[in-house]
Formats: sequence, C-alpha cells, structure tokens
Amino acid sequence: MSAYQDFLDFFSMHNKERLDGLSESYFTAMTQEERARAFNYLLKLVEAGGTEESVHGLFRADSSRAVEPVELLLQAGVLNEDAQIAAAWNIYRIKKDESLLSVFIRFMASQEERLREKAAYYVPADNLTSELKSALQGMIRVETKQLARIHAVDKILECYGVSEESVGKNKYINIYRGLHSENLKDKEAAFKQLEKLYE
Repeated sequence: MSAYQDFLDFFSMHNKERLDGLSESYFTAMTQEERARAFNYLLKLVEAGGTEESVHGLFRADSSRAVEPVELLLQAGVLNEDAQIAAAWNIYRIKKDESLLSVFIRFMASQEERLREKAAYYVPADNLTSELKSALQGMIRVETKQLARIHAVDKILECYGVSEESVGKNKYINIYRGLHSENLKDKEAAFKQLEKLYE
C-alpha cells in the first residue's frame, strides 16, 4: 500500500483512531508526486472551510506552498473557526506577522469553550502586545472552565518567560496559584508580580 493511500485512509478513520491527527509520519514516506497530490487534496478541504486537522496537514505537506492560499482564505473570512486558529498559528510560525494575533484574541472571548481553549493554547508567546496581555488577563479573571483557564495561565507565564527555572520554585508556585485563585485580589497580585519581574 502506498503512503498516499495511507493518507487517504486516514479520512475514513473515526474518533480514537484519529487522535494523533495528520502527523508528519503520513508525509515523510511519500514521494514528491504523492506529497503534491496530498497537498492538493487538503487544499480543497481547506478551501471548503477546512478544519484544524486539514490546515495543519496542508502545512505539513508543503508549508512554503500553503502560506499564500491559506492567508488569502483567512483574510476572505471563508475558513471555519477551528481552521482560522490553525491557519493563524501556522502562518505566524513562518511570517511572524503581529496582525495575526488578532485572530487568537478574538476567539479568546468566544462563547464556545473549545475555541477559547484553542485560542489560548495556540496563541504565540513570543510577542506579548498590550492587546494580547489584556486578552489573557481577561480570560484568567473570568474563565470558569478549567482547561481554558489552564491554557491562559500557562500562556501568560510563557509570554513572560516565567518558569521554576527562571524565577525559582517558590516564586513560580506563588504566581501560578495566584493566577488560578478564585479570589480576584490574588489574581491581581499575581499580575503585579509578573510585571515587577520584567520591569
């Protein structure tokens, strides 16, 4: 069986079988021709609105070819919500375009929990703009769903470069607990500690 057929078979799998998604292993065994066919197959799926999976797959098939069409589809507003987040993440990794942060920021305020989770998980941590800082702080202040809050807390710590190694275990635990506290005063105190570390 060809590597391309394995790739096509992936789309007939369901639920647990698809947990790992379209990993790099689907593409490494392909010939250049098969990879081009896989790219075209995925591009049609993405042009129809796409999914997180199909966008990631498209960039794994050929990231240099994927940027321009996906960027145009994102700007045209034709991508489904999950696909928009995946598109912004993949394009940002290549172009470092700060304007893409607005995609993540918008979904951090979504009414849908899974979109808030994904936006906080995928938003790049290497450019903490004032808008991104406000969005992450806003999520941490009001988020009631555990996983979404965990992603927001983890991301703001990553944005500030705060880890056990960088600030010491006790200080890290203190800030981490403060950000997860049900008490808003504790959260505000943790935000101030983050600011003080990097004044």
